[in-house]
Amino acid sequence: MSTELLLSDEVKLGYALEAFAYAHDMGVGWATSKLLFVKSAGITNLSDLYLGCKEETINLDLELFGVPAEEKLNAQTIKRLNCFLPGPVGFRCFRLAQRGARKVKKGTADTEYVHRPENGKIGEEEWSLSNDEWVMKVDCAGFVRNCLKHVTKDPFLLSLSDRDFMRAKDFFQFFSQIPYTVRGDEEIPEEDRRMKWRKITDLRMIIPGDVICYRPRGNAAGGAAFTSTDRSDLTKLLKVVQTAQLWHGERSNWENLVTRNCAKDPKVKTWVNQVKTKLNAIGIRTVKQLFKNLGSLNSKLKSLDYMTLHQDTLNLMRECCRSLAVNTGHIVFASGPAIRMDTDSEYPTYRIRVVHSTKNGIKDPTTGEVSEGVQEHYRRFYLRPDGTWTREMSRAEPLLPEMKQVDESDDDPLDDMEDDPEDTEDSTAVAEDPGESTDDDQEDESVEEEELIVDVIAGRMC
Repeated sequence: MSTELLLSDEVKLGYALEAFAYAHDMGVGWATSKLLFVKSAGITNLSDLYLGCKEETINLDLELFGVPAEEKLNAQTIKRLNCFLPGPVGFRCFRLAQRGARKVKKGTADTEYVHRPENGKIGEEEWSLSNDEWVMKVDCAGFVRNCLKHVTKDPFLLSLSDRDFMRAKDFFQFFSQIPYTVRGDEEIPEEDRRMKWRKITDLRMIIPGDVICYRPRGNAAGGAAFTSTDRSDLTKLLKVVQTAQLWHGERSNWENLVTRNCAKDPKVKTWVNQVKTKLNAIGIRTVKQLFKNLGSLNSKLKSLDYMTLHQDTLNLMRECCRSLAVNTGHIVFASGPAIRMDTDSEYPTYRIRVVHSTKNGIKDPTTGEVSEGVQEHYRRFYLRPDGTWTREMSRAEPLLPEMKQVDESDDDPLDDMEDDPEDTEDSTAVAEDPGESTDDDQEDESVEEEELIVDVIAGRMC
């Protein structure tokens, strides 16, 4: 990347101390004064500070270079810093991610935004760092997965839902289940499978190297919303509904996370075929017909002596039909802190510099062309009144024309890289034939659209 977009080690250290001061209410000026003292002791990067806290040598360094005794760190602060700062794995992953973005900027890396196919095979995804000419043809989650795998040699399959690999929504689910936080002072057991991650729920504690993930909330497998692709045809809708039911059932019966691809369960195909047979018997062959008849579906099945559908199945079908989500989420590496961009608004706006793979990237001011693939730029996030975070996401066209439309613009010069309908997973929906039957005698289902709620979470490798 160009020099104006790169942060020096010293600046990253300052941002980390500011975030720590905020997290633990250290008071105004604490971060600035401590930055001056640790720099005078020769500590100029996060790695050195982490090591000093880990080995409890930080005060020896400060004393050696004449820092006043009253400015030394107490035992509690050292312990908290040790839990707050990223560890060696986090440093290496972020360096790899940022170096990839730099090489793309310099023209010494080939990058494209490429999805891994649903069947789990590599497809057109390509990741090669063996030569000077790097190749990074991945989507957002593929970029994070490959950086993690390259550094840790672990495929990182700790949370799955409907693929053989982790997607953005699966990272969100994984981060949500982490019991350790950056504000805590409990040590993570060595045998913990969660690779020494800590959860971040307040983006004002973000420092370079953190992984930020956001997804539209819903009840599809993985805890995200169903997408417009999921309702592109009846078979697809039934498949994602049954997959969601299996995922929720397995999650409720397990102490932590689902670690298999529920979409590959043999029960899915059997269930889909059985339900399609029932629906065909009552004249339902499209998603629109299903949606319009949800209210009377069971009575029609019962009249033909078919077994009716459970209420939770109908609820999931309804949610899928109403969903306006175009994708299941996005994931990035933070490469800077959260900077507030306004002073008085109901939802304070913060901008964070990130490194990620995106379909809709930086626009060339001369040619107007939009870059794609691995790059470093910005993302906007909003702080809700309840202290949680959100972000705008593009909306799909509603299933029925009469469903309420929301005029929501996602064009803001502060972001410079807004979500595109094809910027993450599952965003290539094919609409059903608009000429399909809409018989007058069909039961009118409510045309109210599903609310699109986007949640944000982050994780730090400690």
